[in-house]
Amino acid sequence: MRILILSLSLLLIATACSSKKTRTEVNQEIAQAPAAKSESELYLIETNILMNSDKLTEEQKSKLSSLIQKMRAQNLAINNEIMKTKAVLFQTLVDKEDGKLKLGVLENQLIKLNRQKVRYSLSGYREAKNIVGKSDVPLDKTLKMIDNRTIYEF
Repeated sequence: MRILILSLSLLLIATACSSKKTRTEVNQEIAQAPAAKSESELYLIETNILMNSDKLTEEQKSKLSSLIQKMRAQNLAINNEIMKTKAVLFQTLVDKEDGKLKLGVLENQLIKLNRQKVRYSLSGYREAKNIVGKSDVPLDKTLKMIDNRTIYEF
């Protein structure tokens, strides 16, 4: 029995260490990546990576290119709504009139828009994972997690 407990403990420790190592590697890779200053710049970076990849078929590249364009359009639209809502929120904040109810509505609208943005992004990345054959969690499960607020975007 002791051997079983010891073996399980060692397995748990090894798994935790490898997970930490992966997180560290990912954080280092993110730190070294060039920062995109806008959605347009991110689109150019993604398109460049896609076109220079020698690991994807032409069909995969075509599907991913279409997906990138779709995601960019969705992000631009939702970002415009977020910016407009923030402007109205700020205007309401500085007005001398009592706008507590309006502020609450606007804050909830921002939360809703940001959740929708995360939903679009995760949906797109899950779709991309399906295209390249790296999918492990079904998209509908991810979207349910967002809808049930078990994934937090802030």
